[in-house]
Parts: sequence; structure tokens; C-alpha cells
Amino acid sequence: MTSFIPCVKWVKQGVSLHQNTIKLSQQELKELTEIKPKEKELSKSDKKDYGLDNYDEEEMDMSGAMSISGLAVYNNTDFNDSDTDSDKLDEILKPDDNLVLVGNVKKTECSLEVYVYNGNDKDFYIHHDIILKHPPLCLEWFGSVGNFCALGSMSAVIEVWDLDLIGCLEPTFRLGRKKKKNPEKNYGHTDAILDIAWNEHLPHILSSGSVDETILLWDLETNEPHTRMENFGDHVQSLKWHPFESQTLAVGSSDFYVYDCRTYDTYRNWDIKGKVEKVHWDPSNGFLCYIGTDRGKLMCYDCRANKPLWKYKGHENEVTGIYVWEKFIVSSSTDETLKVWDRENKHLIKIREFSGALHSLDGCVDNPFLVAVGGSGTSKFQLFDINDFSLKTC
Repeated sequence: MTSFIPCVKWVKQGVSLHQNTIKLSQQELKELTEIKPKEKELSKSDKKDYGLDNYDEEEMDMSGAMSISGLAVYNNTDFNDSDTDSDKLDEILKPDDNLVLVGNVKKTECSLEVYVYNGNDKDFYIHHDIILKHPPLCLEWFGSVGNFCALGSMSAVIEVWDLDLIGCLEPTFRLGRKKKKNPEKNYGHTDAILDIAWNEHLPHILSSGSVDETILLWDLETNEPHTRMENFGDHVQSLKWHPFESQTLAVGSSDFYVYDCRTYDTYRNWDIKGKVEKVHWDPSNGFLCYIGTDRGKLMCYDCRANKPLWKYKGHENEVTGIYVWEKFIVSSSTDETLKVWDRENKHLIKIREFSGALHSLDGCVDNPFLVAVGGSGTSKFQLFDINDFSLKTC
């Protein structure tokens, strides 16, 4: 399987200034290094549903990567911290640092990587990473009571990681439970999770969409699903909360939906040819929402109207990311291109070609002209500057 970046997410400045490093005792490490039986491998039909078979036909062998014994050595009586002064300084975050969360799928392991970018000092480096048991499909940052990353994967359970802890081996908590021996005790999703969105206006609410054709609204105070929305007739691919209204959620599935989540059955929907891969609200006009389809089309909807304001063929393949800021629309695709559009005049400004499919896109909260891009092959993870169309690599 070729390595690729399925998801990226910026974290705003100043939310992660106090990291703690986890150090385990010898006895704790001995207990963790006991080898557990392998989990049952996914069936071929499951892999086809998740789309991972499109990257390569090789099986991903996670046994070596996920064995704790491969991560820890416990038979030394003393731990010798040989970090250089430079390495220690890199661990200290500054108030004007941004974090970038990157889901990375490699041939032998999967990880959540935490990068640091500082526009003033031009620093760009990996701060720490977390080894994952399942290939990540989506991630979302939320900061209602801390500095957390909610991660969705081919498992039906959402893992929540504390980004201020370095060296942790298990998530802080999980949303959902899936046990084969006691299915009556299960709750949450029943299949892979494709997107997660945090409601900044109601910070205790986290939404998730799944291959199981449902949306769940999670209560982060109880870690349980509060509302269930279903009957979409297809995978729920994309979710986005409204920038100004706490109750309004845009949904991409076989069609385009806008839900009033105060009552789970109040919504509008628009028929779409193909499937909606991405949805994105206009940050300055609360009536406008942009969508990208699996056929490469970009569309703009005024949610008060029955038809799109405009639509055009933006890419040759599926649209994997949309970002809107001021007069610009940025879109990415598996056709190996990133495109910058003039939002007002609706014409193409710039095409940036890559040497691999692009899978994810996200704009920086504190520097809106900077976009994180995740791809495959040699494209991998890079930063794109809308101002001069340049690329930055770590």
C-alpha cells in the first residue's frame, strides 16, 4: 500500500502551550508489552467499501508496528534522556505557533502526526506523533475543555486523543463501543467513520457521519450519542456546522442536505447527480454553501433557493477538499491538481499540479492564505500559500 495523507487539520494559535510527557515505569512497560492476539483482518468487501484498495493491493501488516514491545524497552534500570538542547527547545510551543494535525497511512503503520508551523520564524517541523491501530479516515480538533483530536477510522469507534500529552499509548476516551461477543452492549456507529465536525457554538456537541448511513450527534459531557439521523440511503461523506448558527448542519451524502438539528427530522435537501464528497459553508455569507462531487463538479447553493447559483466542472475526478476565504475558492482532487478560483468572477486563477492524488485540504485559522494539503506518493503533506502559489515542505 502506498503511503498517503487522508486527513489534515489546523489548530489555532495559543491552545497548546503546556505539554506533558508520559513516562512509564518498568512494570507498566512489562504489562503493556505482552503480545495480544491479532484482530481479525478486514474482508475484501470491507476494504473495497473504504476505498483503500484503490491505493494498492498489498495487505497492511500492522502487527510489527502496533506491538507495544516494538515501542518500548523496559529492561534498563535507568532512562537516559539524551535529547539535545535543540530538541528540547522544539518541544516548547510558542504563543504564535500553529499546530497541524496529519493522519498518515504508511505501508507498515498508521499515525497521527502533530506538526508545528510558525509564520514569523518560518519554523516547520514535526513535534510528536501517535501510533494508531487503524488507518485514519478523518479527524477534527476540539477545544471545549482542553486540546483534543477526535479521530475516525475504519473502526466504528471514535478515538479522542489529548494533544498536550506526548508519549501516550491509548486515547483519552472513546466515543462508541463495538464488541463482537456482546453486541447488545454496543452503541454508536456500526461501520467506518468518514467525517467528524465539532460545533464551536455548542462546544459539547460533536457530529460524526459513517458508512452505516447515519449521523450521530455526540454529547461530550456524557460521551454518548444524543441524536441519531438516518435514512440517507448512502454513506455520509461530509459534515460542516454553520459558521453563525449553532443548530444548522450541512451534510454531503448521495444528495446535499441542510439540517436544523433542534429537531432531527427538519431539513432541506437538493438532488445531486453523483455523490457529494465535500461541503463547505461560506465564511462571510451564511446563506451560501459550496459542495464538491465525485464527478469533479463544484457547486454553490443559496439555501433559500431550489437550484444552485452556479456549477461547473472543476476537476476530472472527485473533489476531495474545498476551502473558501475572501475572494478565493481552493479545491483539491484525486486528479492530482489543486485549483484556486475567483469566487466573485467565477474563473480559474491558478492550477497547481502534484505528482500524486490529493485527499485532504484545510485552511489555517490564523493565516487564512495558508492551506494544508494531504496527498499520496511524493505529494504527501505540504503547505500551499494562496498569495504566491508557493509550496512549503517539512
